[in-house]
Amino acid sequence: MIRINLIRGKRKKKREFNVESLYLLIPVLVLAGVFLFHQSMARKIETLDADVRKATARIESLKKEIGEVEKFRARKAELQKKVDIISNLQVGRVGPVKILDAVSSTVPENSWVEKLTLAGDKVSVEGIAMNNTVVADFMNALGKNGIFRDIVLGSADQTTVSGTKLVKFNLTFTAVAK
Repeated sequence: MIRINLIRGKRKKKREFNVESLYLLIPVLVLAGVFLFHQSMARKIETLDADVRKATARIESLKKEIGEVEKFRARKAELQKKVDIISNLQVGRVGPVKILDAVSSTVPENSWVEKLTLAGDKVSVEGIAMNNTVVADFMNALGKNGIFRDIVLGSADQTTVSGTKLVKFNLTFTAVAK
């Protein structure tokens, strides 16, 4: 059996769209959107400001470190100069001693060295010998030593000392190894 209710009961009323509420709803939604947008931008600005502060602090600390590195480099350069000077002095200290020893070991009898000058690897010797043969022997001995080369007789002049005729000579040569 089918039942049909013919009595009209209470019907629910359809709601009609209220345009006046739309006029109120749109500004509220716009204001809410603007507020939310403002809040998100304010948060972004705060985070960016915090990042800028961190970066500035990092830059300051790096500047201090760079200053320390520059001081270290300057100190290192200064110490390197001192080490180089000491090394040069060490080399220069041994060289003249070897040259003086080599010259003194080659000076023949009957000759005397009055002056020995050293300028770089150039050596100049002034002295007195009994005769020209002694000067020639001195030059040969210097050449055979192996430390000196380019031996040149600058002058050999006859002089008299205490009534004795002697030869005053001047030699220049190059020191090969110091």
